Amino acid sequence: MRSLQTRLSAGLIVSLALFFSLQWLIVSGSIRYLTENYVASRLRHDADNLLAALTFGGEAGGPDVNPEKIDPVYKRPFSGHYYRIVDGDRALRSRSLWDQDLSIPSVPVGAQNLFRHPGPRGQNLLVLDSGFRKQGREISIAVSEDLSPIEADIRRFQLRYGLVSLAVLILLIVIQRWIVAAGLRPLQKARDDVSALERGEMKQLREEAPDEVKPFLREINRLLEAMGQRLKRSRNATGNLAHALKAPLTLLLQLADRDEMRAHPDLRDELIEQTGVVRHLIDRELKRARLAGSSPPGAPSSLRDEIPHLIDALTKIYQEKPLEIETSLPTRNVVIGDREDMLELFGNLLDNAAKWAKRKVALKVEEEKDILISVEDDGPGCAPEELRRLSRRGVRVDESAVGHGLGLAIVKDIVDQYSGEIGFGRSERLGGFKVWVQLPSRPKNKEGENDRSGSKSP
Repeated sequence: MRSLQTRLSAGLIVSLALFFSLQWLIVSGSIRYLTENYVASRLRHDADNLLAALTFGGEAGGPDVNPEKIDPVYKRPFSGHYYRIVDGDRALRSRSLWDQDLSIPSVPVGAQNLFRHPGPRGQNLLVLDSGFRKQGREISIAVSEDLSPIEADIRRFQLRYGLVSLAVLILLIVIQRWIVAAGLRPLQKARDDVSALERGEMKQLREEAPDEVKPFLREINRLLEAMGQRLKRSRNATGNLAHALKAPLTLLLQLADRDEMRAHPDLRDELIEQTGVVRHLIDRELKRARLAGSSPPGAPSSLRDEIPHLIDALTKIYQEKPLEIETSLPTRNVVIGDREDMLELFGNLLDNAAKWAKRKVALKVEEEKDILISVEDDGPGCAPEELRRLSRRGVRVDESAVGHGLGLAIVKDIVDQYSGEIGFGRSERLGGFKVWVQLPSRPKNKEGENDRSGSKSP
């Protein structure tokens, strides 16, 4: 992506592809929506016809339908048009269902339910289930139609529309590449001028270019002029520095060659003074080099080394209660994350548990594909409606407890930085609150990728 033309082309190609894809989805979805609405309106009409044709003079006073008042399509076996009428514990189904039935629950009077349901021979049915009251009886009429032929037509339309859109997209890509190439020709001329400038064939770049490029060429010409002046001053300064260093260095050599130097302390002092000048210059450059260096990354955290210190500190902080902190760590010493981050993560988790616990806190760390951390306590726990609020900064469930509400929010921030997962719930073993954290076994850079693993139930 170093080429400007490639960047512009790639951006436009992606934009066009997204536009046509979105257009295809919207058009396809709109057609499907309109089609289903049309079928649903037809089903409502059929349901009204069935209600009008419904009588209760059948066997044992059950429901019956006058066959002359309904569409013949409901009589042809597996025609894709079916109905099912429920009157209490008696059901009447269309002849088109033949020897099969539809397991459709009845709905109360005045209610309507539109949904999809599998039908005979793998048919995809759109079902309208409506509740009516007729002659003092509550009945449910479910009317359905097979959408398979319609969906086949929609798929054919989507294919044709997609091919046309693809052809238009390819044509637009070819046209835009030609436009971009034509628009970037002045940059090619500027590059040729830069090459000529490098070969010494020109002293400045030509400023005959579009308005968007002309300020850039002017700045380059101004920079060339400034660099020429700076180079001249630099050469003069270098000469002056050479002369300034030549005198003390020559004097040092002369003093070093004298046999009587030790007998004359003043000469020795002068030698030390001139040496100090050179040493000062060297030290200054070394200091610059040190300042240019990068700071070392944070040290990693070793669980078996850090957890005992955290537990010891917490038992001292909450010494007014008989606090017992149970730990279960992997047999292998696990090293995860930056030390300061992990101390803050485990410290806040254990501190929150110790604050609410009656007498027992359990910490468990497992090393599987990822690092799984869980902290439980035997305290009062948390109501389900409050669980979602716990990770928000400044929120506390029980305002009577001492605290500022930042602990779990800080934990969540650290977990997010390490592309992990966090969840809250109730401890099945201790009966109190439970926090679980899932961290990648190989922590990513905090400013780097965000490859989340799937959430895990606490």
